[in-house]
Amino acid sequence: MYIELEEQIYRCIEEHLMAANTGNNKRTAVRHVRDGIKSNYNKESECACCGTTEALELHHYTTLSTLLKKYSKEKGLPISTDEEVLAMRDQFYEDHWYELVDYTVTLCNSHHVELHRIYGREPALTSSEKQENWVKKIHGRLSGKDADLIPEATVSNRFSRHI
Repeated sequence: MYIELEEQIYRCIEEHLMAANTGNNKRTAVRHVRDGIKSNYNKESECACCGTTEALELHHYTTLSTLLKKYSKEKGLPISTDEEVLAMRDQFYEDHWYELVDYTVTLCNSHHVELHRIYGREPALTSSEKQENWVKKIHGRLSGKDADLIPEATVSNRFSRHI
């Protein structure tokens, strides 16, 4: 069941980036990028929120489809065909390795779905720290430990003690 839900999430994201020459294989820009790098993903053995080892999924704090769209626009790179995506993806990996591979979290299906319910199907790139704090907050609640949600270095005003 969780595999079906994960595929539904990917299909929804991919609909926004459908390649023009998909033909019979129904390839998309996001799928090309994800397929080329997923062997580098470091999926942990338990959910970062609740510790379960069942139905685990990898979540990118920086939404892959949004990051890819922003990158292609900034660089003036077309991503409407399979060939265009394949031609640019190695440089995309190099430029965004951290966001694609390192800035991820392993969640159980329930917490992954809940995170996307809160932050949306394609969370804004600016919401990555909020998502990370949400994971820490849920972990803290479930483990009975207080999570340090806001790094000291980012607290800079007189109202910070109320956060």
